[in-house]
Amino acid sequence: MAPELTIIPGIGLWHVMAIRTAAMSDMRPTFIEGIDILDDLDDDPAEFTETSDTWTNSPELTVIPLPSNLGVDRCRRCMAEDLIPLEMSLREGQANDALHNLRIHLCNKAILFRTTVRQAKSQALKTRAWSQVTSVQQAVSLHASIYTKTRKQMMKLEPGQEQLQKYKPLLREQLKISTAVGDPNARGQRNESLAWFWSVEVDLGGPDQSWNEEFYRVHWLRAKALRDRWREELILVKLEMDWTHNFFLWKATQWGDRMQESLDKRLPGHACYSGRQSQMYSLLAQDAQAAFQDIQNVLIEAGDE
Repeated sequence: MAPELTIIPGIGLWHVMAIRTAAMSDMRPTFIEGIDILDDLDDDPAEFTETSDTWTNSPELTVIPLPSNLGVDRCRRCMAEDLIPLEMSLREGQANDALHNLRIHLCNKAILFRTTVRQAKSQALKTRAWSQVTSVQQAVSLHASIYTKTRKQMMKLEPGQEQLQKYKPLLREQLKISTAVGDPNARGQRNESLAWFWSVEVDLGGPDQSWNEEFYRVHWLRAKALRDRWREELILVKLEMDWTHNFFLWKATQWGDRMQESLDKRLPGHACYSGRQSQMYSLLAQDAQAAFQDIQNVLIEAGDE
């Protein structure tokens, strides 16, 4: 190895840095085909970082000239448009890794509360348990930050509608753990559901796959129970609409019979009152049928789906 080159270990990567910044520009065409077209931009390194000193002395703070940093329009003007889908593919992989790790650590956090925190009886065990929870929470924050920054760069590459629907913004309240694993019978969580990133199609492999399967198994059963309850509610709503309409018709018929009895007994006052009640329930039956007609069509379509 040349004496002016050093190997600096990073997170999952080995960065080969040179003392002279010119070496970085000289080696780019060797590893990235077509990257030499960016040499015509005549950019000042200080344009990408705070100061030129930090760019020279701190290579880890250097902004790499990727399409997301240069801008889509600028890449098109420089005929480097082919690099945009390449970076988008890399960003999708990075986002998938971040979501996968995020789900693993959230599962671990939920399991820690179930197996460690709630089982701790002494102060020493509680302290040790909460230190483990803090460590997992730091990992959750790290991967959430990585996903947020990755998505920010993806938005600069003009993603498609499918990518926008798959990679949604990550909110702080979505990073809360679910108590369904620790206490499945707790109150107030009947209608709770998992955040959107739990349904993203990402490989569930890893060292904690067994706990992931347990986590998904519990929530799958809860989601199935919720779906069954709503299906039952859908059937009941249809029947209740029919019952309401039939009840009004029955009351209209009942008061009509009473009106006829009053006329036979020559009781005009009773007959007028009975006739008015019969007419009122008839109008209520008509209004109910008109109001429920559109709703029943929607419910039929929902039931078919």
